[in-house]
Amino acid sequence: MLKLGRFLGKYKLPAVLAPLFMLLEVCMDLLQPRFMASIVNDGIMGGDLGAIAGTAPKMLLAALIGLVAGVGCTVFATIASQSFGADLRQELFQKIQGLSLQSLDRFGSGSIVTRLTGDVTQIQGLVLLLLRVFARDTFIIIGSLVMAFLISPRLSVILLAMIPLLAAFLVITTRVTVPLFAKMQQRLDQVNTVMQENLSGIRVVKAFVRADYEEERFNETNSNLLHASLRAAKIVALNTPLMSIILNFSIVAALWYGGMLSEQGTLSVGSLAAFLTYITQLLFSTLGLGNQLMAISRAKASADRINEILEFSIDQPKEEQQPLQQPKQIREGRISFEQVSFSYEGNLEKAVLRDIDFTAEPGETIGIVGVNGAGKSTLVSLIPAFYEATEGQLCIDSVPINEMAPYELHSQIGMVLQQAHLFSGTIRDNICFGKPDATQQEIEAAAKAAEAHSFIMKLEKGYDTELGQRGVNLSGGQKQRLSIARTLLLKPRIVILDDCTSAVDLNTDLLIRKSLQTIMKSSTCLIIGQRIASVQQADRIIVLEDGQITAIGTHGELLQGSKLYRQMALSQQGA
Repeated sequence: MLKLGRFLGKYKLPAVLAPLFMLLEVCMDLLQPRFMASIVNDGIMGGDLGAIAGTAPKMLLAALIGLVAGVGCTVFATIASQSFGADLRQELFQKIQGLSLQSLDRFGSGSIVTRLTGDVTQIQGLVLLLLRVFARDTFIIIGSLVMAFLISPRLSVILLAMIPLLAAFLVITTRVTVPLFAKMQQRLDQVNTVMQENLSGIRVVKAFVRADYEEERFNETNSNLLHASLRAAKIVALNTPLMSIILNFSIVAALWYGGMLSEQGTLSVGSLAAFLTYITQLLFSTLGLGNQLMAISRAKASADRINEILEFSIDQPKEEQQPLQQPKQIREGRISFEQVSFSYEGNLEKAVLRDIDFTAEPGETIGIVGVNGAGKSTLVSLIPAFYEATEGQLCIDSVPINEMAPYELHSQIGMVLQQAHLFSGTIRDNICFGKPDATQQEIEAAAKAAEAHSFIMKLEKGYDTELGQRGVNLSGGQKQRLSIARTLLLKPRIVILDDCTSAVDLNTDLLIRKSLQTIMKSSTCLIIGQRIASVQQADRIIVLEDGQITAIGTHGELLQGSKLYRQMALSQQGA
């Protein structure tokens, strides 16, 4: 958790002022028993009403100062903790944006959401706890010990015997609860994952009448979370009663021994009352400290999960690679696969792609076809370095992609996926997502090229039409056309179209492909198509089977030389 302390660096002043104000409040609280002892000894036992009248204003003043100090502590602690949480959340989000798809797959979307929200909130709450409650209890424990010792060193022996026992108890419970809270957070990840999958696929669930199955699946993960939470809660539940036993035993012992000292005349009644107040404050603060250590245990589990992402290496170059002096840039857009193999698990025995070897020249259009699961989408995902090749080398303009600056690589590669993803906002915002300063003329030109301008203008607000989450108020074909327009606006050196016209009719598909040939004629273009009509005009077409290239050629050549391609073409012609 100490590693996250750097996020308080910009907020040192409020982080220091908060405990200082709390220290002032505690000092005022610690004076109250002494004032009470003075009233009892001098005023009540001594019959001096003037002593009572003189002490009462001092008690009131101390209470007012403590009140102001407590408010100041709360204000500064809140500023520090909220600012800390905001900065931590921001850096965590930025780090997530820099992770590769392979890394994101490793963590899982449900776990990442939990870490970005629940775990950050846990740590943020801990900072507030440390600056206020933890600081208060710590100061009261120390101050009460000092004040009790000043009143009666002999009676303070009870405290010296009790404190090691409490400390040992807290250490044991903390060590036991930390792994339990970590397990609980993992179970929470699973709940979030199931919930996200259900919400994103709610139409599929309803269409296949699988609501009962989804409820059962959620119930299972929710029950796992419940059981993990109860295991941790049982340990926490033991904390208060066991510490209360120690608390009550210490008070009884202090009364017994203090009464003996009072009878002997070595301790006044007022001093005994003050001592009992101090020991009660001390023990209650120790009890509160124990509860706070449970919160710290849970926050430690969250801190470990946050640090796992923050410390995760974005770029993991091979050992033999040397750091670059200057990042390489894409100037032509030549793509070269050199005996590339890839496995999601890093094990070539389970390779998804094997010995991929071809070169796409600048301005050339390459079609990629194959049955489902052949590895088409995986192949093009290697080009923007979403995944790293397990074996072989992928180069752009003769430069290995892992030697290119990520920003330069991604800024010159336009990718349109089959599952079009739109963001909440206006249509204009979505089209110019990659180029926020685009003019209206540029936006409309890109939309026209993607055959989207006509349907946009039919909407009441045109380009200012607000889209729901994921563009829910548009059809599948409309979303795909907006995604294509978003890419065409950038005019990148390399364009990747991953079956992005599957939801549009054949006529619109033909018009889009003609626009691409005009607008992107100088760009290297890779087109994945389930429909032969989408790729037959490509300069060359690659046929993938089980992750391997089995044929490369033009449409006419493949009709003669590739059995799979010929079967696909004939089946789509209704033959």
